[in-house]
Amino acid sequence: MNLLDHITAAAALTARTGHDPAALAADAALRFEWYRAAAPDDEPAFLALILRDPEPAVATAAAAARIDDRAAYARGFAEWAARVRPAVEHVEPLRARLSEWCLVHDALAGRDVPIGAVLAASDWAQRRLAAQVDGELLALLAVHGRTRRVRALTRVPRPVRRRVD
Repeated sequence: MNLLDHITAAAALTARTGHDPAALAADAALRFEWYRAAAPDDEPAFLALILRDPEPAVATAAAAARIDDRAAYARGFAEWAARVRPAVEHVEPLRARLSEWCLVHDALAGRDVPIGAVLAASDWAQRRLAAQVDGELLALLAVHGRTRRVRALTRVPRPVRRRVD
């Protein structure tokens, strides 16, 4: 599938009109933003299609941005993540990012999270947790956080926060 056919297929999944396929094919940054702003009915199919973009860097970055954007909304993220996991599991950075977002969401919702997963999490995930969690998980990161920055974040005073879904 050439790039113009790929763009046409992506547009069909989102029912988006008013785009210039030639401009999207010529400009990877424009295509990235176009992928990111899409609102498809079938997110797993759309992510799978994005990952077939002829430029792997654009494909991975756009899929990661969609995961990050969705994770920021919090509500319903676990269900959304379960639906899209099969579409991204063959791409290691995306599988890891989705898993870490699930870990962060679970921790912030007060659910039990595996200690091993927290300790194995990336610097990014540990920093996010250290800045937002409390209790035993905060104490764990204060002692066993991967970096000095993570451990230092555990000592920053923070207001009592409410649990999120």
